[in-house]
Amino acid sequence: MKSKQIDPCIDQLKAILGDANNELTSKQRSKLKKGIDDLKRLQRETKLTQKEVFAVVSRIAREVFEILKSGQSE
Repeated sequence: MKSKQIDPCIDQLKAILGDANNELTSKQRSKLKKGIDDLKRLQRETKLTQKEVFAVVSRIAREVFEILKSGQSE
């Protein structure tokens, strides 16, 4: 599934990981890295249903939201 929309998503997750101002826990870092890996897997896959893609993207979005939300409350 080659999509030009996936690369900017990967770049954003990498930016969150590389931001020195983010004090991420190892669990949060691990979730972001898994999200990046999952997006790269989506790029390589050729026969995914819309439901499968939605499930991956939805999970990543929820995890990133929780990470960013927990960072704001501290």
